Amino acid sequence: MTFGRLLGFGVASLAVLSVLSLAMLLRPDPQLQTPGATGASTLARTLNKTARDRADTPDIGWVVTKATSAQSMMVVEVDAERLDDAGGIAIQIVEPVRSRGYDEILVYVRQPGSRTRTVRRIQWTPGGGYVESTYADR
Repeated sequence: MTFGRLLGFGVASLAVLSVLSLAMLLRPDPQLQTPGATGASTLARTLNKTARDRADTPDIGWVVTKATSAQSMMVVEVDAERLDDAGGIAIQIVEPVRSRGYDEILVYVRQPGSRTRTVRRIQWTPGGGYVESTYADR
């Protein structure tokens, strides 16, 4: 009976290791995913792809994490390495879509992992152009 238990344990262990090995082989390559964009909306993925397709280098230093559009307004959330790039990031997001009839596009730029919760908001309207504001939690 002891031999039977030992054999059963060995077979069960081998089955578990086989399943884990198969799972490791089938998992997606993390290098191929856009950081912060897993589970992102179709609109967010489209904005990320458009920006990367238009960029000179594959690493643009920011990623759209959330984007929502309703009626004639769009709200976009971005994680960026540098908050100082917020204005340029907004331009890269807005320019390809501004001809689609939006009355207002708001782009919120945050620095992921930062100790401060500073947010740069860039508002674009057809009449007012780009207006940047900074908000910080204290």
